[in-house]
Amino acid sequence: MSDSFLQIENLISAFGDPEYRFLILEPMIIFGLIFGLLMFATAFFMKAAKLQTAALVIIGLSAMVHIPYTAARSAAQPRMEQVHKISSPSLVREFNNNSISWRQNGWKFFALGLVAAAAILVGTQRNRLGLGLAIVTVLFSMVGIKNALWLHYRDSIAFHPNLKIHQAPIDSREKYSPPPRRSELPSSGTSISQSRRVSEPSRPRATSVSGQAPKPRPTVPMKAIR
Repeated sequence: MSDSFLQIENLISAFGDPEYRFLILEPMIIFGLIFGLLMFATAFFMKAAKLQTAALVIIGLSAMVHIPYTAARSAAQPRMEQVHKISSPSLVREFNNNSISWRQNGWKFFALGLVAAAAILVGTQRNRLGLGLAIVTVLFSMVGIKNALWLHYRDSIAFHPNLKIHQAPIDSREKYSPPPRRSELPSSGTSISQSRRVSEPSRPRATSVSGQAPKPRPTVPMKAIR
């Protein structure tokens, strides 16, 4: 029981660290938008007004998490530069570029929060304005999910360089060539000379100058020689 209280105490103190704070806030943006979007789509087809309102609240709050997230990321950036500027300068450069991208995409998350709040006030099933706000909320949610996932992937590449390769080191190993099959080898009854003779191409027959094959020489019987 004492270990549980000690862990809770350490977690509470960890929230004061901006580096840990932005690490824990980033998944809340991604999974909050995904869960809210799926919940809103389900409630819309079920025509459950209260469930739609709850989904819009989740979407709006998840989008507004972008504000404390970028603040914590900016506060953690100087210390990360001091820690990794010598050992991994590429990580620092990529982290800085991703921080700039997060700030540049901030207006999209802010607009998503405003549209979701307007849809809650108007109501998605009251009139065409509410339906239009619901459609805009869905579109902005999809854009926010894509941007958040892409920036999260870029951070993952910076901290885990193996993701750039997308293959294991064993994939670059030379392929194993199997030995020839027994049917391709010469049989045991065939001599080496016969196998060479079969493999050698047939020589063309000698021809005379006129282009005709030479006539065979007459054979003289042995009795005539005697």
